[in-house]
Amino acid sequence: MALLEVKDLSIQFATDEGMITAVDGVSFNLEAGQTLGLVGESGSGKSVTAKSIMQLNAGNTSVSPQSQILFQTAAGKILDASKVKDKQDMMIIRGGEISMIFQEPMASFAPAMTIGTQMVEAIRIHKDVSKQEAKDIAIHMLSRVGISDATHRFKQYVFELSGGMRQRAMIAMALSTKPRLLIADEPTTALDVTIQAQVLELMKELQHEFGMAMIFISHDLGVIRQVADVVAVMYLGKVVEFGPVRSVIDAPAHPYTQGLLASLPTLKDFDAPLKPVPGDIPSPLERPSGCVFHTRCLKRVDRCDKAVPERSQLSADHWAHCFLLEDVA
Repeated sequence: MALLEVKDLSIQFATDEGMITAVDGVSFNLEAGQTLGLVGESGSGKSVTAKSIMQLNAGNTSVSPQSQILFQTAAGKILDASKVKDKQDMMIIRGGEISMIFQEPMASFAPAMTIGTQMVEAIRIHKDVSKQEAKDIAIHMLSRVGISDATHRFKQYVFELSGGMRQRAMIAMALSTKPRLLIADEPTTALDVTIQAQVLELMKELQHEFGMAMIFISHDLGVIRQVADVVAVMYLGKVVEFGPVRSVIDAPAHPYTQGLLASLPTLKDFDAPLKPVPGDIPSPLERPSGCVFHTRCLKRVDRCDKAVPERSQLSADHWAHCFLLEDVA
């Protein structure tokens, strides 16, 4: 099997207003060494999908019984990450063989503990090493991600580092256990363009070196094109289009994917007006019937608000859910 197989993942949150569907029937496979890009607007379910792999969603979360998140460990054991309860198995999927980089390092590092103390603690939880060995590993990883004078930085607090350096420190901590899968949740959004490019290049280099798979979450299709092998376009909890990144970006099939690409600024025409996707993403409490995108779609037909479109297979590994594609596939 693949390194990771997500099958019919559906997630709801219990709120004071009622049950909210955050993820609806998401399925995808990820091979070892491959990068999957999850793209979509805020509220599309990207982060909830990724956090479910590590059981990091809030306590009011309910995962559908038929959902499966199958992960193959280094020892060949198959774990359903959505149902893991055993403490040892939980250590495998949470920080051991699966690590996560978050968008804002300041919210992930404890402000009252040094970077090194937190890294050593994380390493010793997942590896049978002494405190000195863990320290050596941490300093080596800080140096490996391009942090100068790593021995000194090891003793510093997160607020003493710049934004780019904080993100590098978080990458170092995530990779210190040499995970088989790295989940990166918009890790470069808060960085300026030059630092963003450096961090992306670093992540690609380290991924190749460690041979790990990666799930890269972003709302920026330009970034996704640079880092991903395959891309899943999400809207209101559903994957509306999936395929190799070049196929999806060069020949987008779903109107939502087309809208996202059309909204990107172009360097060829500085005077060209921006073309945002019309309207706003609906509240999860008011999910549209039929195709979830029909309320904003400029190409909708009569049945879009009544029926859910089936998957249209555009090529062996490229598909989308849209009634307009039924005759094309």
